[in-house]
Amino acid sequence: MTTANSRTARAHFHPTTARAPVSLPPMPGEQQAQAAYPPVDLERSWFDGDELLFEREGGFDRALAKGFFLLRIPDGLDTGPGDRFAAHFHEDPASDDLDPYRGYRHADVPGTYQGYFDREHDQWENFYIERVNWSLLPPEVTELGHRMTGLGVAVLCAVLRHVQVPQDLWSEVSGGLSDNGGHQMLAFNHFRSQKETRGCKFHRDSGWVTVLRSFEPGLLALIDGELGAVNPEPGHFIVNFGSSLEVLTSALPRPVRANVHGVVSTERSAGRADRISYVTFLDSALDGTVYRLDHGTAHPVQSVADFAAQEVSRTYDNDGAL
Repeated sequence: MTTANSRTARAHFHPTTARAPVSLPPMPGEQQAQAAYPPVDLERSWFDGDELLFEREGGFDRALAKGFFLLRIPDGLDTGPGDRFAAHFHEDPASDDLDPYRGYRHADVPGTYQGYFDREHDQWENFYIERVNWSLLPPEVTELGHRMTGLGVAVLCAVLRHVQVPQDLWSEVSGGLSDNGGHQMLAFNHFRSQKETRGCKFHRDSGWVTVLRSFEPGLLALIDGELGAVNPEPGHFIVNFGSSLEVLTSALPRPVRANVHGVVSTERSAGRADRISYVTFLDSALDGTVYRLDHGTAHPVQSVADFAAQEVSRTYDNDGAL
């Protein structure tokens, strides 16, 4: 299993993709954040077939610029299994009906950077599992994973179409993700309120599209130089864009932003459940290439493996900078 430290050691910072350092305040507690940072006015969207529609005129372009938007959960998509898994994966078995969702701190998940992680500098504890290993999950969680990744791939294709990336380049530049290949990972998060530190560090996602199931305020994002609260909306996923999409579109008339975000320090009174969330991370295959599109030509910039190491190395450390 690859650790954040080993990834840091082999990170090669690229002059084009390693963006300028960002000055950010210390991650606040949730009460301080609620008082200090207003909610971001997120665009609301839904799918009609493969067409991504937005409630407001110009909503698609504003979503690309903010890096976040709300996506209506389709009828018939049951998030209950994922909700239960996120709430219980870190617990030991207790000999009841929830045991299929417990005991994953000790699960042996083959492959790189998968399994249980206890974050030294964060309230975060995570369980990461790539699609090839989803058979280790309860079947209903596996089904939800496929549905969520399907939505994420559909978002990616809708964005590439909207910003006019030639369709014959989609599979190449996305490392096969546009054809439902690439790197598809489920990540379940539990924020331990008894641990007096940040929820998680400010960071950018490294891939293409992230589909987030969140339940309460606490996610902060830096948009147009200002921190704001990216709050969940009942019946919706939160979607945000990753750095691979930002690099690809940086020279286009409508570039996509991968904005910096993180989670506040969770504060709880006795008896109140901790914060949980879960996501699908959609990325290129690690043996692929990061591209920048310019005048209809895809220019290779960096290997996906080096780009991922570069981005992840700054997500889990404790240097207070990004």
